[in-house]
Amino acid sequence: MLPRSSISLIKRLHTRAIVVAARFFFITVVVPLILLILGSFGARPDAQTIKVKLVNGRTGLPIAGTCVNVWVGTEHKAAVAIPTDNNGVAALRLTDQDGEIDVHNRLKGCGDFGVVHPVVKYDDVLQINVGYVLCQPGAADYSWLAKTNVSTKEVLQRGIVTANTCGRATASPEPGQVILFVRPLSWWEKLKQ
Repeated sequence: MLPRSSISLIKRLHTRAIVVAARFFFITVVVPLILLILGSFGARPDAQTIKVKLVNGRTGLPIAGTCVNVWVGTEHKAAVAIPTDNNGVAALRLTDQDGEIDVHNRLKGCGDFGVVHPVVKYDDVLQINVGYVLCQPGAADYSWLAKTNVSTKEVLQRGIVTANTCGRATASPEPGQVILFVRPLSWWEKLKQ
């Protein structure tokens, strides 16, 4: 039989080992899990890239060499006109840091407000306009003049793909991307413009 002092020492060491294991578990598992959960409720990194991709709803091909007008927020201000690349993607970065805002890399191909790689102030709403007919159910006449409103949070978390009533082309949403199915204006629609 062990002396009473040895039994007491073993109990203290056992208790200390349990406390150390519990602290280790809390720090390595519980704290990161809590931070992850809290982070999903509105906290956002300093900068996020959003891509707006134009896809021809009839052919499924990207629409390159055009401009996408984007308003960040609901204030009545000038849009940022962003050119699409060869993949039909117009990209912009959103930031919370005022010092990072940059809309000075001008591109005259998109008019007076054309900007390449713009960095703009984050807002909860994006408004998008393209010079194409929207392939969406119930799209109004002159839909090429309409703004498509999207939730910035939804775009960043899940991505958005609009409906396609112009053809069979489909796409899957990707976080950080808005895919708009559109078609070129007919000669009659161009006349009405």
